[in-house]
Amino acid sequence: MRALVRVALVFAGLGIPGLAHAGNGGHPRTPVVWPDGVACMTVIDRSQSSTLQFEYAIPYEDTELTPDELPTSRRHQFVAFCRDDSPQTPPPVWLSWTDANVWLDWAAEKMIDAELIEDDDVLETNPLYADCFVRITGDDERRPITEAEAMKPVVWDTTGLPAGAWRIDGYTWEPELNRWSRRPGVVHVVDDADPASAPPAAALTNPEAAFVFAGESYVLEGCARAMPGSTLTGYWALADTLEWQQFASEPLEGETISLAFSPPPEIAPDFVALRVDVTDPMQRTYSTYPVSLLSVLAPSDTSTGGCSDSGSFLQGDETCGDSDSFERGRADDRREHRQRREHQQLGHRRRGDDLPRDRLRARGVRLPQRRAGRGGGAAALAAASAASAGDARRPMMACE
Repeated sequence: MRALVRVALVFAGLGIPGLAHAGNGGHPRTPVVWPDGVACMTVIDRSQSSTLQFEYAIPYEDTELTPDELPTSRRHQFVAFCRDDSPQTPPPVWLSWTDANVWLDWAAEKMIDAELIEDDDVLETNPLYADCFVRITGDDERRPITEAEAMKPVVWDTTGLPAGAWRIDGYTWEPELNRWSRRPGVVHVVDDADPASAPPAAALTNPEAAFVFAGESYVLEGCARAMPGSTLTGYWALADTLEWQQFASEPLEGETISLAFSPPPEIAPDFVALRVDVTDPMQRTYSTYPVSLLSVLAPSDTSTGGCSDSGSFLQGDETCGDSDSFERGRADDRREHRQRREHQQLGHRRRGDDLPRDRLRARGVRLPQRRAGRGGGAAALAAASAASAGDARRPMMACE
């Protein structure tokens, strides 16, 4: 109750003349950078060892604080989640009310225009995450964003954790726009070699900013580990509704996921969320999601060399009119999406950077419209935080 009263007091102060935005408000949050080659499936067999040691990197050192910034700001921490999530439902950006209250007190002292924080915005009081996360490193062990700190390995002791799937995220503490950096793959914590001893684990390896033309197939790829006789079930949903519809179901063969999704032509252009459930014979299920939404583009009219009357692909392009230019345009689109993903992985993505969308529009591609997030306050901050540097765990639009 004390926390909620404190939030109300800060919120009530928003109308007081003299309140300003924090000096670091426009500073892109520095992500945790994960090394190439992280395994899709990492197994911790606690009959052998209960610890996992892993590495991370940073894109650059980030230690110069603004005058009104919290003295403990710009630090990295590591957290594990017992569930995966859709890009539309990222984790809250606050770990605890202790953190939130430290920030709100500081904001009140410095006359900073702080966002309202509610229970859903804090991991420890969010109904989806309250009982589904553990700190790999403690709040008092947050690391400065320096090369020296990033050279030190992170050691995770899983003793006492429930067996099953765990996803690791890096956490950038820089109030109030804290952010997550999702580690590729999944960690399967088991107590012995018997597959029945733990629920399933799974992860998808599809890249960010993926797109597909309506009428084509997009293959969900990844890994899964579960009892023999387990099944894979694929689902899709429009990003703004998340009303899941099944598109595939088949037995899990080995530890490989490969499910083809063909978007209905009538939904283009739009963004869709995708999901794969792994269910074992004991009816234990783990759901996994791609790191970003899939952009479904309107099909092109190849009979006119890509010059559709609807303006769906190359209408207005100076090269429009032959099948070669149509294929070159598609190759250009794919190259721009690859460049965009590389740009995001370096952690240099900025809000308002619309280069791929602008170029696609220049070719006449009808892109889905961005939709405002559902909710405001710190919930909107979560979406903005995830979008600030190209994170795996954000509600981003695939062609942003």
